[in-house]
Amino acid sequence: MPNSLKSSLVRRLKSSCLLPALYTAITRPFSRRLRHLAPPAQLPKIPEHPKRVSVVVPNYNYGRYLETRIDSILNQTYPIFELIILDDASTDNSKDIINHIISEQKNSSHDINIRFLPNRKNSGKSISQWQKGFEEAKGDYVWLAEADDLSDNNFLAILMEKFDQDPKLVLAYSNSVAINSNGHTFLYDFMCHSVDKEKTRHWATDFLVDGQQEISTYLSRRCTIPNVSAAVFKNDPKIPFVKYLKDAKQFTQVGDWYFYLQVLTHGKLAYSHQSLNFFRIHQNSATARSNRLKSATHAQEIAQIQALFRE
Repeated sequence: MPNSLKSSLVRRLKSSCLLPALYTAITRPFSRRLRHLAPPAQLPKIPEHPKRVSVVVPNYNYGRYLETRIDSILNQTYPIFELIILDDASTDNSKDIINHIISEQKNSSHDINIRFLPNRKNSGKSISQWQKGFEEAKGDYVWLAEADDLSDNNFLAILMEKFDQDPKLVLAYSNSVAINSNGHTFLYDFMCHSVDKEKTRHWATDFLVDGQQEISTYLSRRCTIPNVSAAVFKNDPKIPFVKYLKDAKQFTQVGDWYFYLQVLTHGKLAYSHQSLNFFRIHQNSATARSNRLKSATHAQEIAQIQALFRE
């Protein structure tokens, strides 16, 4: 590609809402194995004393994705304090795969505390696994990394830098790349093309805002954090995460939205427009199930949430 054309395309991409991940495709080859999407110039320095991040992997019958998912966690450029793998009584080979991964890690160079906490009985709700993750997490920050998703190797490094910018920050999340069951990308810029329906360009650039402001302007209308794997939470003891997750179980389809809203009443929200999360949408994913279950109940729950947080 001629340098003049290359420079022109890069300038347009960096100043628009169009496929931010394509920046990497222009400037250097895409590596499916390493899953790097962040331009090198934007990568933060890893601090000498990194914060303690607990990574929780909730799994149910996603054995076929577990190895690549956990690889994308262990290959993070930001150090991980602990890895907690949950299994909600899977009926596939998930437990065997998890035990194999743990056995391999004992003989590897990764110095990470790994805990495997399987359920004997299925909980019936993914929110219950999130609750268990927060109950078990010992770190100062929690990343709920769903078993069927993937992440850029610099996901944590970029989001954790956001927490260094403001002590009042309680949640940071990134843009996502949507992938299918086979890992093929079908949408590079999930926020701009799927969430920002009014074309506000709110998610076209990084931002750090007051949580209440984000709720009143955007999040009280609909869930604008589409995938928990794209988010990191500050595990502040003043925030009753477990209570909020217990309360979220009253909803059949919008419990995650309720949870985000409650957390953001305690502080600020940060967003990275870089697509650092690989959000897998497939037949068995929670998003696909929710889309199939659109119903009067779903509409009632949306109305209930909107009434609660528009007051």
